[in-house]
Amino acid sequence: MEIETKVTVHDAMTSNIFTVDPKLSIADAALLMTKMKVGSLIIKTNAGPEGVITESDIIRKVVSKDISASDITIGQVMTKNLIVIDPGKELNEAARLMAKSNIRRLPVVKDGVLVGILTSSDVMAVSPELTEILVVNARMEENQVNLTTNERPVPGACESCGNFMEYLDEFDGKFLCDECKEDLEGE
Repeated sequence: MEIETKVTVHDAMTSNIFTVDPKLSIADAALLMTKMKVGSLIIKTNAGPEGVITESDIIRKVVSKDISASDITIGQVMTKNLIVIDPGKELNEAARLMAKSNIRRLPVVKDGVLVGILTSSDVMAVSPELTEILVVNARMEENQVNLTTNERPVPGACESCGNFMEYLDEFDGKFLCDECKEDLEGE
């Protein structure tokens, strides 16, 4: 008799999450993210989780517009209408939701209470076979182009070494990390 075990969001999520008030300045949020070595903060009030601020949000919505980070609050630039998932859902369902929604961080909410966060790195660490879902999504991203180099930042697992990286480059029809790309270029 075969025992089927399902990996749930709870199995992979990070319970230690950083929440902040929407009145916090972007400068203070960036400092906190740097100090805590995290790429995002969940904005929470007494009503529960209201939004998320990521490194990318800070770059796209503040830095690129030359707005002083001390003069603007998280509440003014956070991503609202959070897409969330229940901790009891299967991990493959979460990976598909992240890919479909083009997000790398998924707040985990049970009965209206924030209990954790699931990142694409968490998915990779627990269930590497779900890499394909996230890599396919990365290949489909056509809207994010680096205007100076005309390259698209693609997160995912390197198709050579299998390590998850925030940025992969396409080389010979494969998405590779910088190290593997350099190895192949040197051949």
